[in-house]
Amino acid sequence: MAVNEPQRQVQIAVELEETARSLAHSTREVPNPADSYRLLAELGRATDHLQQTVRQLSAWHRRVVDGQEYRGEDENGDGVTGTLEAAEQLEAAADALDHASDAIRAAHAANGVVRWVGE
Repeated sequence: MAVNEPQRQVQIAVELEETARSLAHSTREVPNPADSYRLLAELGRATDHLQQTVRQLSAWHRRVVDGQEYRGEDENGDGVTGTLEAAEQLEAAADALDHASDAIRAAHAANGVVRWVGE
């Protein structure tokens, strides 16, 4: 069950990275071929959640206020430039994750017609 824990955001992101790295290392082979169907379903849902997170971070970067959430920028900027550029790049990342999610769902659907050994 998902729990809203805003005070743990960074810790949750670290845990996510560690888990994603572990999954990346473990999927060079799929010992039980039938598991590939469930793996794709879970990856699709995880990608949807990442897309939502990235889009929400983009919106947050657009709303932040100088003097409240940040105090300007380093000597090369005014603060607004960095927050707006971050928002734009995050929006582009969210769009890319949306496309990735669609592709994973399509792979999941294609995988669904295969009669895997071990089913």
